[in-house]
Amino acid sequence: MTTENGNKITHEEFKKMSSEDKILNVASGFVPPKGRPQEDILNELLDKMEEDTPTRTLPIIRYLQVAAAVVLILLTVRVVPGLLFAQQVKTANAEQQEITLPDGSEVILNSASKLKWNKRNFTDKRYLTLTGEAFFDVQKGNEFVIETKNGEVEILGTQLNVFSRGNEFWVSCLRGKVRVRHQDSEQIITPGEMVRLDEEELQKSTSESIENTASWKEGILHFEETKLSTIFAELERQFDVTIFFDGNEERKATIDFSNKYLQEALDVVCIPMELKYEVDNDKITISEKK
Repeated sequence: MTTENGNKITHEEFKKMSSEDKILNVASGFVPPKGRPQEDILNELLDKMEEDTPTRTLPIIRYLQVAAAVVLILLTVRVVPGLLFAQQVKTANAEQQEITLPDGSEVILNSASKLKWNKRNFTDKRYLTLTGEAFFDVQKGNEFVIETKNGEVEILGTQLNVFSRGNEFWVSCLRGKVRVRHQDSEQIITPGEMVRLDEEELQKSTSESIENTASWKEGILHFEETKLSTIFAELERQFDVTIFFDGNEERKATIDFSNKYLQEALDVVCIPMELKYEVDNDKITISEKK
């Protein structure tokens, strides 16, 4: 057995290594296939790891067998040893979570969202992938890139909010400077500005109350001229309910509501829009008043 730099190690030294180091040692001969970016392989591994939950502790004598099995898994998903340092945080409906990244940057992850990164050498390459919504307070340093399904966000020491769900994508800048890319479209925004994806183009706008775009951190959901379909989807995430709406989902509303009390939130949304609702445990039926 050898270390990553080619030095031989004894059986006793191998036994004293952590299980992760044993796996890395056995897998150290593998390299990523050509044409496969490390970030793509990282995401593939993370999705694979979500399905695996350990059920018991294996004896030391079986570590070599376990390591060999892991090598087969690594080969199957085309992964390199360094990706075993992958980190991931997921939030469920009605849940938010605060995260401190290795470089000291702070993230608040909104409900039903997922953030992935590689903790190995993170301060040298600050690259993350986001699904859902998150608020970032980024420390100064090397470039900081957030990849989403709908576009890429690049920042250098700033506060911003990123929303990417389905085909909806927008970014607001509270401090610093942010570059947002989507395919061939690019915008740079500064404090008080936001950019939104509209028909495959990034459109920039200004707001005197840009802080409201991140007010969900304090439990207040803010919407400006937003479709009812988007508002109801956020209600489902914040309260872990299912909403059935019989009406025009394209209608828009400017509204604020708290994520503390469901009935209060429903009243705030439905009464001004002349809608009625019925609650049956975690199922809510909303329709237009006749």
